[in-house]
Amino acid sequence: MVYVKNFFILVGLFLVSQISMTAFGVAKGFSLGMGEANLSLFASIMLILLVIGNIWLLIFLGKKLGFSNLKWDFFTKKNVGIILGGFILARVIAVGGTLLLNNQGSESTANDAAIQSMFTGENPLLIILLIGISAPIMEEIVFRGGIIGFWLEKFPIVGIAISSILFGLIHGPTNLISFLIYGSMGLILSMAYYKTQRLEISISIHFLNNIFAAIVIAFGLI
Repeated sequence: MVYVKNFFILVGLFLVSQISMTAFGVAKGFSLGMGEANLSLFASIMLILLVIGNIWLLIFLGKKLGFSNLKWDFFTKKNVGIILGGFILARVIAVGGTLLLNNQGSESTANDAAIQSMFTGENPLLIILLIGISAPIMEEIVFRGGIIGFWLEKFPIVGIAISSILFGLIHGPTNLISFLIYGSMGLILSMAYYKTQRLEISISIHFLNNIFAAIVIAFGLI
């Protein structure tokens, strides 16, 4: 019964984590419907404030549930090595997977293409907040802390498997290669969290993986 209860709590956390991106999608759709390619300054500012509040709320909920107590003392030489190693491995997988997609006639995954299309030309701070900061923090709280550290705490191997698979699926894979790219990244993040029992480690790897792409999109460096 506890697992059923915790599952629904986890679903609630996931829904909370989607508030900012859903609001952005709605605002973007409304803007396009009005004939404007990009959001107004007012809409961007409101969304920036919403993203900040959304991050705070999810961190607060994770802390209340006992699996998300983020602190800066994770920043040790050993953990920095794990973070850099995880980041490099994730990039190798991303580059290798993209090359395989290129051989099949695709320039990138459908998820990356959608992000590129949706965010290009938007407020740089909003882009960096949503893609580079919010996504790493909130996805790690849900998929690593929520699944492995909370829902399936007594069955970590099962939690790692489910977390990695679901992480791959929520990124909208359209073929096996794109699923393996995101699923493998999910596995790296899951193992980093499991081995260190520090959510900050997987957040940091995820942050490094996202922030450079966010900066490229935000400032039109492509």
